Amino acid sequence: MRLFYVRKLASKKLMNKKITGDERSFRKAWRTSKESSYNHWTAGPVQNQVQFAFRNHFEVFDGLIGPRRGKKNRRFLEVGCGRGSLSSYFAAAGWDCTLVDISPEVIAIARKIFSKNKQRAKFVVGDANRLPFEDGSFDAVASIGLFEHFEQIQKPISEQIRILAPGGVFLGYIVPKYLDNLQKDFAWINEILKGYASEHRGAPAKQKVYRSDHPSGAYLKVMKKLGLRRLGASGIYSLPMISHSIEFPFTLMPPRAEAALVRHFQKIFAARRRKSRRHPWLCREGEGQAFLVWGYKQIKNRS
Repeated sequence: MRLFYVRKLASKKLMNKKITGDERSFRKAWRTSKESSYNHWTAGPVQNQVQFAFRNHFEVFDGLIGPRRGKKNRRFLEVGCGRGSLSSYFAAAGWDCTLVDISPEVIAIARKIFSKNKQRAKFVVGDANRLPFEDGSFDAVASIGLFEHFEQIQKPISEQIRILAPGGVFLGYIVPKYLDNLQKDFAWINEILKGYASEHRGAPAKQKVYRSDHPSGAYLKVMKKLGLRRLGASGIYSLPMISHSIEFPFTLMPPRAEAALVRHFQKIFAARRRKSRRHPWLCREGEGQAFLVWGYKQIKNRS
């Protein structure tokens, strides 16, 4: 799953850990990785586990945003867009989409994928700490795998809230440095696949990136301070990632293996839906691969 990079981390604490989650590392990963051209949106049945993930991301996000409430054209912004897989779902649902990323290489990839899918959007090179948009420009703003790469989270969160229109929805999908979530029970499978891939076709090393371990409470505290209301949080991505290389950027298995895995996941979801009204993509925080925080910008009193 794609990650958004940050500028070079100046903190001595991080430097002592020899973390390489800087802009150069991310740009190199996007330029040199075949995974950068993956298209994770599809109008038809999903074909692999990452398409399955983004289909469910959108369903959850769409449910939190709610109905159009009479507005014809709603404006959506994805910050740290990567390939723009989430935005593709919003575009297909009739939203006016804008994608922003600090990397021109990434924006070029997203533009190419949108063109191939015959979808329209605006593409902007910009910094998450200084978004190049006027106040109140969007009805919903979202990011996937962005905030955990910032040591200081208040500035990028405040920028996303600034550009939200009154009544707009903020959605932050965060992938912290989990060591004890459900993935640990499937590490042995990934190790077997890694060994097989290394022996038969090689498995090149991937760029390491900084990832915080802040829980949702740290984000909710900032969101409340900045004026968002009706705050919420939940664990999300309630299934394992199965591959010889689950690190950024995620590597898919061969198509037949992916199709079989998706069928298995769909059976799990069908069983969960029979037991609960909650979306099966959601789970307890710390159990899934990530967590989601959300909030709504206040509508100013009319007087």
